[in-house]
Amino acid sequence: EVDFFRADALASVKNDDEVAKIALQAVAKALGVDAIDSAMILDTSVVRARNAVSHFCIDSASSSPDVKLDDGLFICGDWVDRTGHASWSTEKAVVTGRQAVEALAAEFGLDCNTQIIAASPDTPQLASLRQMFQRIRDLSPIELGIPPSPWVAVQAIMR
Repeated sequence: EVDFFRADALASVKNDDEVAKIALQAVAKALGVDAIDSAMILDTSVVRARNAVSHFCIDSASSSPDVKLDDGLFICGDWVDRTGHASWSTEKAVVTGRQAVEALAAEFGLDCNTQIIAASPDTPQLASLRQMFQRIRDLSPIELGIPPSPWVAVQAIMR
């Protein structure tokens, strides 16, 4: 899977084969090879999502699946295994891709270390916001409409 971030110009390319060709060129560049033979590609699907971002519901992490669904069945994406790494979006997709590779290697008894870097802890400012809003939620009745997270409160203030 290739995901282009902030690629509205690319989303305007109407020909899916041309988008696939551009994606292969990007992958070749990332891998440091001259080219990737398009004949090696079995299937393509182009999704054009302009100005798209992932939005998750409060406590959705508790419902997120692990990278290993069953023997021989692994998944990755920014919506997977939220309890294991606190990153989001493209970073989360990369991390869970690496986690899936490690799980697959472990299933086959292979040694694999993808060197997943732990997500940074909250900044002091974010930690303070989280504590402040948790105290407000703990002390306030739900019917007062107290925001469920600092992000929701900041978003409401910015409107």
